[in-house]
Amino acid sequence: MAVHRESMINHKGNRNIVKLCFALMFILAGAFLLPFSNIHAQEEIPLPSQAEGDSLVIVLDPGHGGEEEGGLYENFIEKDMNLIVANAMKEELEKYEGVTVYLTRTGDQKLSLAERSAFAKSVNADFMFCLHFNLSIDHTLFGAECWVSAFGEAYSKGYSFADVEIKMLEEAGLYARGIKTRLQENGTDYYGIIRTAAELDVPCVLIEHCHMDHENDRSFCEGRKQWEAFGRLDATAAAKYFNLKSDTLGVDYTDYQNVEVPIPDYVVKPDTTPPDICMIELAAQDLSKGEVTIQVSAADYDSSMLYYSYSYDGGQTFSALQPWGDKSQDTITFTMQIPPHIVPEIVVNGYNNYDLYTQSNQLSLPAMDYKTEEEIAAQKEQESIMDSAIQEPGLSADEAPLPEEPALKKSVSVSRQTAVEENKPVSFEYFLSVCLVCALLVLGMALSMMLFMRSRRNRRRRRRKKR
Repeated sequence: MAVHRESMINHKGNRNIVKLCFALMFILAGAFLLPFSNIHAQEEIPLPSQAEGDSLVIVLDPGHGGEEEGGLYENFIEKDMNLIVANAMKEELEKYEGVTVYLTRTGDQKLSLAERSAFAKSVNADFMFCLHFNLSIDHTLFGAECWVSAFGEAYSKGYSFADVEIKMLEEAGLYARGIKTRLQENGTDYYGIIRTAAELDVPCVLIEHCHMDHENDRSFCEGRKQWEAFGRLDATAAAKYFNLKSDTLGVDYTDYQNVEVPIPDYVVKPDTTPPDICMIELAAQDLSKGEVTIQVSAADYDSSMLYYSYSYDGGQTFSALQPWGDKSQDTITFTMQIPPHIVPEIVVNGYNNYDLYTQSNQLSLPAMDYKTEEEIAAQKEQESIMDSAIQEPGLSADEAPLPEEPALKKSVSVSRQTAVEENKPVSFEYFLSVCLVCALLVLGMALSMMLFMRSRRNRRRRRRKKR
């Protein structure tokens, strides 16, 4: 009986050991599979179904996230703006036939650039769009731009899409800063999202929609309404590039012609030098208004012209950056306002697509001695005062007040009063007073002469007595 009980105890112990082993196996399996199921540290994203195997797969990457807030300016937080743009772009793209869209993040998560590109590769993405907003150190730059890889097919596909995107942003009213490449010192793509995507053969474009810190772009990014508009614009650009159609939207871009960009067998390097030429000459000068029209001729043989700024004090201070306008033209004209009472010394800075500039020759012009609107208004006021004084009864034109400075009004009034007093008629009492004064003067002079003559006679008498 004791042996049987011991056998039963051993049997139960063995069963417990087996259960424990199975539990440990499940725990280890779960721990092993968990990192793969959560590799993107976000809400679970459904992978393409078998029916979606032939779909166009697009991945949208809202830049930054988590601790990486991106650009910060006033009440703008770039990571939040990027996510709103991405959601609007996804919603719009899903209205087209044959498209599957994913986001690298759906909330406020921090992801490395390699993780973002790895996710795009894991869903067999045909293209990844990295969505951003821009700002500059000195808050002087404005406009939209696209960054693409500098290498091979990634450059060709990236540039072809960016051409569509930039044209649409320009049509919306933004200033186009161009399609650009940028390299690190070691010669690889500068932007990590473009570099890691290219390493995995995923075409990628980084879109900088506008500068949130510049007044020229402010109306395009004021709030959620504008950010969602960017998302819809980006979706339309993608639809054109991939020749999509939508019965829901009633659009068909199957015949849209993209620009053909040959696959380069070299590195498409960025422009690292300032413009080659920048010269100015006088086109017109209006001395009466202080307006000067300048003709600028500038060119950059490696990229296009982008901005210009001007100075009328020999380069000590410059205006804000001005858009070059038609970038296909090397010569432009503009009119500048010169402050009054100075001798203009005009120079112009011409900027290329990479914000590098060359300063022009200097123009020395005649002094702009015109009157400002304030000075003209003050002169009219003085003339009005003079006209009112002339119209007063009994006051002649010669007696009217002259248009002097306010500080001199008191002295002019005193002088006018003295002149009026001098023109009064002479009274009889005044005449007698003058005659009396004259008589006293004559009498005084006569007495003085008598005393002088008497003194001379006395001196002569003394001399005779001494002899």
